[in-house]
Amino acid sequence: MRGHRRQKASQGKTEAIEKAKKAAFRLLRYRPRSERELFARLKAKGWDDSVAQEVVARLKRLGLIDDRQMAEAFVQSALSDTQPHSRFEVRYKLKSLGISDEIVDEVLSVWTDEVEYRMAERYIKRRLGGISQPSQQDIQRAFRAAMQRGFEVSAIRSAIRSFGDLREIE
Repeated sequence: MRGHRRQKASQGKTEAIEKAKKAAFRLLRYRPRSERELFARLKAKGWDDSVAQEVVARLKRLGLIDDRQMAEAFVQSALSDTQPHSRFEVRYKLKSLGISDEIVDEVLSVWTDEVEYRMAERYIKRRLGGISQPSQQDIQRAFRAAMQRGFEVSAIRSAIRSFGDLREIE
């Protein structure tokens, strides 16, 4: 009788793993996810820790979850996005998705100072785009907004200087 109960319990866990795996596939259908993010999403859907860990481990072994690939795709998406992003913003988002510092540093190696400058320039142009003759106050607002978005000060200053006759923020 006891063996029967164990077998039924193990069948229950196997069934739970299969159902959780289907839920994980649905989540991965929308976009790549990190290990930590997928585990947290499965937990939020009510799956037990051991079931969620097993599903994440299986998907990782199959190569369906790869933090490095996901981080690389995220950085490439940020680089090609129409919205300008700062290096700090991308680093923060990757860290919040559970990507390790080592992987974040590796994938952000393509985010050079020149890239940061171009992103800051695009951001400043957007902020000042509708103003034909930006005042000192307009420039200061754009500078502060870029700072809040996480752009590096040197990149912001260079971007403001690229507008030519605009007076630089001291």
